[in-house]
Amino acid sequence: MSPSHRPARWRIAVALSLVLGLLGCTAPRTERAQRPPVRVEGTQESLRDGSTSPTPDGPRPTWSAPVRRLDQELGAAGQLIVVPDERELRAVDRATGQDRWRHPFTTGYRYVIADGSIVASDNDDGGVEVLDAATGVTRWRAAQTQDVVVDARAVYARECAGTGSAETCAITGRDVQSGRQLWKLPSDRFARVSDVALGARTPYAPAAGRYVAVRLSTSDRPATYTPVAPTTGRTGAGRLPNRAWYGFVAGDLLVSTDNDPPKGDRRCTVSVASVHAATGARGWSGAVYSGRREDGECAKRLAHDRSGQTLIGSGTRLVAVTADERPQLVDLRTGATVWKGAVAGVPIDGDDRSVLVRGKADAGELALLDLATGASRWTAPDPGLAGTSASWRSAVTAGLVAVSGAEDDRPQVLVYEVGTGRLLGRYPGWLAGAGRDWVAVSHSGAGGLAVDLHTF
Repeated sequence: MSPSHRPARWRIAVALSLVLGLLGCTAPRTERAQRPPVRVEGTQESLRDGSTSPTPDGPRPTWSAPVRRLDQELGAAGQLIVVPDERELRAVDRATGQDRWRHPFTTGYRYVIADGSIVASDNDDGGVEVLDAATGVTRWRAAQTQDVVVDARAVYARECAGTGSAETCAITGRDVQSGRQLWKLPSDRFARVSDVALGARTPYAPAAGRYVAVRLSTSDRPATYTPVAPTTGRTGAGRLPNRAWYGFVAGDLLVSTDNDPPKGDRRCTVSVASVHAATGARGWSGAVYSGRREDGECAKRLAHDRSGQTLIGSGTRLVAVTADERPQLVDLRTGATVWKGAVAGVPIDGDDRSVLVRGKADAGELALLDLATGASRWTAPDPGLAGTSASWRSAVTAGLVAVSGAEDDRPQVLVYEVGTGRLLGRYPGWLAGAGRDWVAVSHSGAGGLAVDLHTF
C-alpha cells in the first residue's frame, strides 16, 4: 500500500513514535492494522540538559561517535558500520569508529544493504541511488521511482510518466549492482512490489528467491498478488486477491494473510491462503493466530512491529501462535504444526535459528526457542520494559539478543548471549542496531546525541 493510502491514524502513530523515540531504528513496516497506544517517554533532547542516566553495566564501548539524528538502524557491511545520520549516510571503521566515507542527501531517505551495495531511496520526490558499500561511490541512479523495494539481486520500483489521463506507470526490476533494467510490467499508480519477506530484517535486503510478490493492479481489474521472476519479469500462474495485510513469497508458494479476526472471533485468528506460485495450483489455506497484548487485545501482527521484521520464519515455515496461545511453527505447504511451545507466549522477534518469545506481546518474561525444534534455550525475567513504549526495539542475531525500552521513563538496552541467556550488558539509551557480536546504543548528554558501539 502506498504511503498516501495508509489510514491517517496509522501515519500519526508512526510520526509520534519517531518524534518521541528518535531512536536508531527503522520505521514500522507498511500495513493497514491499528497500532496499540504508544507510551510517551522523555526524548533524547529532553535528557540533554542536566539529567542523569543509569550507570552502564557491561563492557565499555569500542567507540562513540556524535550524530545529529537517528531514525533508522545502523547496519554492517563487511568491516564497516553504516550510520544513517539524518540527511547523511556514512560508513565508519568497525574497530575504530573512524570515518571511511560520507554521502550527503538533499532530502530524507531510506537505505538497504544488499551485499556490496547500499540502496538509498528518496522519501520525498522519488528516486533511488545505489552506492558501493566499501567506498561510498555512486554506482547508479534512477529518477522518478516510487515504493522502492530491494532484495539481494534486484531493485524494484514503480515508475510513472505523464500526468492525469495521460499518466502511464510500470513496475520495473533493475540489477542491484549495475542498474540495468531487467524487466518492465505495465501497471497503474497503485501497483507495487511487496516489501514483506519471511525472516527478513531491516536494514538488510532479503535473499532473492524464484519469485517476488507484486501487487499488480490496472484501472479495469482489482488488485491481485502476482509472482514475478526477479531477473526476467515472467509471471507465474499463481494469483491471490489483495487482502489488505500481507502478500509474500515463501519458497515456491505465493501467500497472503488477513490478520483481522472475523467479526465475533475472539481467538486472534489470522487467515492464511496460498497457491503454488509457478502453476497456480491451490495450496494450503487455514488459520493461525496472533498473540495478545497485556490488555487482552489481539496483537494481530505475527512479529513485534518494532523488531525490524514482519514475519518470523524461514523457507516455507512461519512462526505464529496456536489457538491456546502457545508459540508454534507452521509448515505453509501443509498447514501442519511442526512444533508447539511447551508454555504460553507470544513470538516477538527471531532469525533463521531462534525465536524470541515474551509472555504477552508487550510484557512479561523472555524466552529464546530453537526455531527448528521449539526447544527452550533459556528464559530471562521480565525486563520491565513495556512493548507499547516508543522506545521498544529488539534484535535477535546469531550471537546476541538485545531489547530496549523505558523503565521509569529512562530508556535502557539489555543485551543477552544467544547460547546461554547470560546478561552481557545493560546500557542507558536506545537500541540502534545489532549484529552477531555487536550492539549500537544511541544516547544523549551535554554534548548532544551520540552512538556507542559495544562488542562482545
